[in-house]
Amino acid sequence: MKIAPKDHGLNESPVAKVDIEGGQARSHLNHNHCNDEDHTAVLTLCDNGTIFECNEAAAELLDCPSSRLTWQHISTILPKLTEITLMQGGGINPNLRFLSRIGYSFEVVDMSGVHFVSAVFFNEIESLGRHFLRVILRPVLPGCAMA
Repeated sequence: MKIAPKDHGLNESPVAKVDIEGGQARSHLNHNHCNDEDHTAVLTLCDNGTIFECNEAAAELLDCPSSRLTWQHISTILPKLTEITLMQGGGINPNLRFLSRIGYSFEVVDMSGVHFVSAVFFNEIESLGRHFLRVILRPVLPGCAMA
């Protein structure tokens, strides 16, 4: 695996990307922040799969401003979800719920085209009488254990 770091110093961001194209693994990550809640990428999806909102950590991880992510379909960054129905019977697809619970690693493509691997967690939330999906991305990085 090859690490594709962002163009900033270690202290500015804990995020480095694991490039799934292959090569030697090098860590440019400050390991003290592997599971830092402030740096957890969170997206909120409408039930049709469009991104309703995202936090700054998600915008940074996906290499674009949050305004550019809003209203994109989730399959733009998680190509595997092109083939998977997100909602079934008024709730999260049971297969997605299972993959979420086991910390399944999905291929993620950021908005500049860099591919990396991330555990993806799906949670159903309700706000103002509407159902949304909360998607949490936790990049799989050498030296970081999942919490």
